[in-house]
Amino acid sequence: MLLAQHAPGAYARLQKLRRTSDPSRTLSTVWESRAEGSNAPSDLHPVLADANLLMLERPEGFDVEFIRRNKTPGDEALEHVVDLNQMRQSAVSVCFIVPIQRRDTAALERTVQSVLRQTDPDWELLLCSDEDSADELGRWLEIDWRVRRFTSPKPLDEARFLKQAAIQATTSFIGLLSQGDVADDDLVKSLGEKLRAAPTADIIYTDEANRMADDHVGLPFYKPDWSPEHQQSVNMLGRFVAIRKSLLLATPALSGIQSEATEYGLNLALTSMARRIIHIDEPLYIRAATSLSAPVGGFFSALGLGEARDMLEAHVRVEALDASVVARPGAGSLHVRWPMPVDMPITLLILTGMQRRELPGQGEVVLATHFVRSIIEKSSAVHYKIIVVDDGTVDVELKTLLEQHGHTARTCPKSEPFSFAHKANFATSLVDSGIVLLLNDDLEVDSADWIQELAGQAARPGVGAVGCRLLFGDGTLQHAGIGLGFNGSAGHMFHHAPADGGEYAGFASIERNYSAVTGAVMAYRKEVFDLVGGFDEQFRTDYNDLDFCLKCIAKGLRVVYTGAATLYHFHNSSIKRTHDSSPERQAFLTRWSRVVKRDPYFSKNFQAQSDELPLVSA
Repeated sequence: MLLAQHAPGAYARLQKLRRTSDPSRTLSTVWESRAEGSNAPSDLHPVLADANLLMLERPEGFDVEFIRRNKTPGDEALEHVVDLNQMRQSAVSVCFIVPIQRRDTAALERTVQSVLRQTDPDWELLLCSDEDSADELGRWLEIDWRVRRFTSPKPLDEARFLKQAAIQATTSFIGLLSQGDVADDDLVKSLGEKLRAAPTADIIYTDEANRMADDHVGLPFYKPDWSPEHQQSVNMLGRFVAIRKSLLLATPALSGIQSEATEYGLNLALTSMARRIIHIDEPLYIRAATSLSAPVGGFFSALGLGEARDMLEAHVRVEALDASVVARPGAGSLHVRWPMPVDMPITLLILTGMQRRELPGQGEVVLATHFVRSIIEKSSAVHYKIIVVDDGTVDVELKTLLEQHGHTARTCPKSEPFSFAHKANFATSLVDSGIVLLLNDDLEVDSADWIQELAGQAARPGVGAVGCRLLFGDGTLQHAGIGLGFNGSAGHMFHHAPADGGEYAGFASIERNYSAVTGAVMAYRKEVFDLVGGFDEQFRTDYNDLDFCLKCIAKGLRVVYTGAATLYHFHNSSIKRTHDSSPERQAFLTRWSRVVKRDPYFSKNFQAQSDELPLVSA
């Protein structure tokens, strides 16, 4: 046979194993015996070779490329490997693409070894290199019949290797595995479980971690479920990403020079075309050794940031021609500036009881008056209207200030006991159309373009509600999104953490999706308010904002948090919010227990016991 003629060494070993191996042995028992000290034959690779792995049979024609090069005239034509149907029958098979970017045998050994250890055998491995390095890969091909080689006439970056090598893959899914990185033993198994439960998924991504210099695994990146705004800010998908082969081959040609930017551009294209995107919230991909200072969160290097910005700008302009993207060099992230809507009025609704408060360095003030003055003096937006919604009395100074600038006040009929939901519904009923910014009165403007940032996001058709970054008077974080599950119900993320961008994965500093944002500052379109039925008035004081956001999500709309809009919130930081067994809490948990149990936008790996300690240590 052709194998015996052209690869006699491999053929002899395979025949010996067929005679001596117990076919009932599974891959797991093979590795158990290896751990007990079984020795590989000396003519196999000293690190990776385990002769027992060779009992996994190759399909007929496995050595197609070798045979094609050496066949004699008259040999029957062989089907090209990309057309072989007998090799993969499972709908969840995975091909690992490993680009060889440097001469580092030890790193490659670690990577290949992690693939050989997979507890689900339905994988293949393509080792990719340019033609100059192709001969060095030959010795890896006899380790296992699922290991093959792909060569390119010229050196390619990883994303381009992925795209070109995918043509040769015989699996239904493809994914990058960098030289030196390792896959968890159960990666293929976990992918298969997800795909069997969601057969229409086109992309499946996992959490990841880093192999540190002392060989322990640390710096985990616990990702949310699919979060479009998060992916626009950084390359959230990261690794490992399994991509349906047909989707990958349908993407446009790649542009860019920097490898990380090219991979980011590919991910933007893939996610815009995918039918369904699934997340496995376990760190099943371990990156090669890195320094302890390496940022967690998919941030860009200084070299790749500029090209990533260009790719994102081209991507978002499909949605809005006037959208622009700003690179944040110090943070390594991107920020989309969505255009202010020209055909939607913007109304700021300030709910107030005309309370007075002592503010640091400013003495006693009427909170609503103080806030309106800061809007007028500090905001760069010009086309907006303020309506102060009071309880029957208006501060004289405030009334004069509103009249001077073309704004107004309206009185909400009192409800007993007090109901924030009732007052918010009344206020929003004063608006016929356009964008609403629902606001507490105990606020002060910090970033001049806060109105543009909130309104630009809220105007987008796929967005339901928008929240922003709120700071206590001392500059620490008061609100950066709400996570469900804390204290059995919900809690603010990074409460009292420094607002310096050093929080976990930069979650408070970028744009991302949450299940809820606070009603203290919330932007939404009037049509969205009408669609979800406004604020449910059974939640008089608590949970009304969370319920509103979750109703948006239930209607297929996203909740967006942006760190680009910042205000001070003089919330009484000395009072710790507690969640008791009130009827409101019980009603909220009854309605949304599924989401509280598993918040899709915040990992299960974060602590759920306390809003004061919201995160596990990295």
